[in-house]
Amino acid sequence: MESKNQLENQTPETAESGAVEQPKAGHNHPDINRILIAGNLLHDPPLRRTRKGVPVTNFIVVTKPEPVSEAGEGFEREPVFVSVVVWAKQAVQCSKHLRKGSAVIILGELQSMPNTNPAGGFLPVQISAQWIQYLEKGKFSKIVIVDEETANDISD
Repeated sequence: MESKNQLENQTPETAESGAVEQPKAGHNHPDINRILIAGNLLHDPPLRRTRKGVPVTNFIVVTKPEPVSEAGEGFEREPVFVSVVVWAKQAVQCSKHLRKGSAVIILGELQSMPNTNPAGGFLPVQISAQWIQYLEKGKFSKIVIVDEETANDISD
C-alpha cells in the first residue's frame, strides 16, 4: 500500500506506471491549494443528493478577465468558465438563493473531476467551494482590498 507522501508526489506520467517521483532535495515547498474567484452563475444550481443522501450542487461561474492594455486595441480576452461543486448545507442554500446570473465570490480548492484520465492527458479540475459570498447586483460592483496603512487612514 502506498503512503500519503508517495501519493502526493505522483505526476500524471507516473500515476499509470505506479512509479513515484521523489521530491528534489532543497526544494521543500508547501502544498497550497486555494483559489478565489468572482463571477456570475451560468445557470440555476440544481440540487441533487448522493446515494448516502448528502446534498450536492454543481454550477458554472463565468468570469471576465480584465482587459490587458499592453495587448493593443481590439484584443479582448475570452470569458473563463469554471466548474464549481458545493456540498451539504451550503449546497441547499445555494439552490435556494442563487439563480442564473447571480454574482458570487467563491473561496475553495481545486480538485480533479471524476472523469479525469491522466494517461490520456485529460485533466479537468473543478473548485470544491468552502466559502461562498452572494453579491446583490449593483450593491457590490467592485471588491477593494485595503492594506493596513490605508485602513488606518480611513478609520481615523
